[in-house]
Amino acid sequence: MVSLAEEKRCSLGEIALMYESTLLKLPEKSIIKEMEHRYNIMRESVFQGLKENPPSMRLLHPCAGKVYNSEKEGKTAIGGLHTRAAARAMAALHINCGMGIVCAAPTGGSAGVIPGVLVTLAEEKNLSLERTIYSLLAAGGIGLIVAERATFAAEVAGCQVEIGAATAMASAAVVEAAGGSPQQAIDAAAISFQNTMGSVCDLVQGTVEIPCHTRNATGASSAFVCADLILGGYENPVSLDETIDAVYSTGKMLPAELRCTSLGGLAVTPSAKSMKPIK
Repeated sequence: MVSLAEEKRCSLGEIALMYESTLLKLPEKSIIKEMEHRYNIMRESVFQGLKENPPSMRLLHPCAGKVYNSEKEGKTAIGGLHTRAAARAMAALHINCGMGIVCAAPTGGSAGVIPGVLVTLAEEKNLSLERTIYSLLAAGGIGLIVAERATFAAEVAGCQVEIGAATAMASAAVVEAAGGSPQQAIDAAAISFQNTMGSVCDLVQGTVEIPCHTRNATGASSAFVCADLILGGYENPVSLDETIDAVYSTGKMLPAELRCTSLGGLAVTPSAKSMKPIK
């Protein structure tokens, strides 16, 4: 993927667009239009989740709007773009868990990370719609490699291939938005994965609320950090391909209790087991 992008002197998002156009036998304009449609769904899920009364969930009270407004009012310790991206990611997952419409990116339980990052780039970095779409395509390029070499199923390899994958994809999107090279984009994705490797899926009471909401939030924040590390000069020594292989291998080593069964981890703590559904 990188070699082809370098050969054609294009970005990761641009080579991903060429791939989709060739694969689906559709003109690039059609692909861009569809990606714009999906981004609009992501954007709307963020805005709906930040509203004062978003859809109710099973275990959690929606709080993304509260976090977002607290940051704006200077009530958080540090705040800034990372906190706002985290709040936006959580907002999208509020909509997911409230039975609203989201764009699985790459899954429902990880549907907050990429929207949180892209909406933040568009809203706060004045990223044009065109560049936003190419950034989303770059994220998809990373997702393609994950799909080819591993899985997106937490049942198979834990949370690292759901929220972990979303964070890696979002890291590449940030590099694309910043004008980085295809190699830098995949290196950002690689170090992102290297820092989520081994993460378990231990959803409380079998629903993607706890700890999924805060993991989506921190994933969105982390995407900017990983992108900055690579753009700032960190040299990644382990390739994305090898990293994904290691993630997949590690995931399959996890016991069944830590792979989406709610039989281990946070799911079996007394607090988690005693929680009552919100009425």
